Amino acid sequence: MKKRFIIVGIILFIVFGGLVSWHFISEYLMARYLKTYQPPATTVNTLTIGPITWNPTYDTVGDVQAVEGTSVSPIVSGMVTKVLFSSGQLVKKNQVLVILDTDVLTAQVNNARALNDYDKQTYERYKVLFHQGVVSAQDLDQAASNYGQANASLHQQEASLEQKYVVAPFAGRVGIRDVSIGQYLNAGTMVTNIQSINPMYVNFQVPEQYLTMLSVGQPVDITIDSFPGITFKGKISAFDAQVANDTKAITVQATVPNRNPKALMLPGMQTNVSVIMPAQSNVIAIPQQAINYSLYGNTVFIVKPSKDKNGKPDLIADQIAVNPGQQEGNLVQITSGLNPGDQVIVDGLVKLQNGSMIKIINTATQS
Repeated sequence: MKKRFIIVGIILFIVFGGLVSWHFISEYLMARYLKTYQPPATTVNTLTIGPITWNPTYDTVGDVQAVEGTSVSPIVSGMVTKVLFSSGQLVKKNQVLVILDTDVLTAQVNNARALNDYDKQTYERYKVLFHQGVVSAQDLDQAASNYGQANASLHQQEASLEQKYVVAPFAGRVGIRDVSIGQYLNAGTMVTNIQSINPMYVNFQVPEQYLTMLSVGQPVDITIDSFPGITFKGKISAFDAQVANDTKAITVQATVPNRNPKALMLPGMQTNVSVIMPAQSNVIAIPQQAINYSLYGNTVFIVKPSKDKNGKPDLIADQIAVNPGQQEGNLVQITSGLNPGDQVIVDGLVKLQNGSMIKIINTATQS
């Protein structure tokens, strides 16, 4: 019995001794492996940044406004006898659009013209007779007065007759016709509207902090969703006289040629406005996807020389803080944090951490 206990004890000693030995041996081997283990490098693409010329724009939305636009209406009452325009027609300045009844006024003009001609002849005859001593100076003055009154009456009747013709106040496009022959119109009744079409105004809002960067004559690019692929070129022509109290923005007006027959801007259209700001030199800018935006600060990864665990030269990702500025397309201006010559990681950022080993696949140089 005693011999059996001794055998069991020896077996247990061997088993537990083996387990303890294996534990220490495995820890030693793991430590040795970890000491020499080199994690695989993350593949990245980089951009060596350099100072560039920055051509920023201020992008906003605006509304199209006609340079001239108004409703067309008669200034006197009358029956419509002729309508001389069609809806949407292009018209010239002073082109007759509607004629009201003119019979009575035409007769009055003819009568006034006859009286004017008679009094003019009388006055001319009295001038001759006065020099011959046949009539007195008083008779000549009376003839001159009659002629003046007749002439004034003629002009008054002609002006009244002219008011029966409703004309276009300027060249442009008329709107929907809202009048019919035989219709009686009161003074001021709209028969259509008219809008000038070339050039056009585009009005848009700009925050007051940008005001010092804008000036009359500064170029703007206008696009409209209804006309994809077409850009209207214009220039700033005026600024409002005040900044709005509620928005702290100022209304800016651009004048834009409107000559494209396939893409005519119409008053009231909404536009996309890009104000071409003054160019800036020696600017640092990087692709937007290279920036890690965070509530705790914005950062980028740059390439930094290092050595691996075996002492061989290697590259790591170094995370640094940056201060982004204006954005233009896919490029973001960096106002602080980067210097010309820095190699910024622009692709392969998902698995990166500060100090991660990296392998550069593609690199480009900014110019």
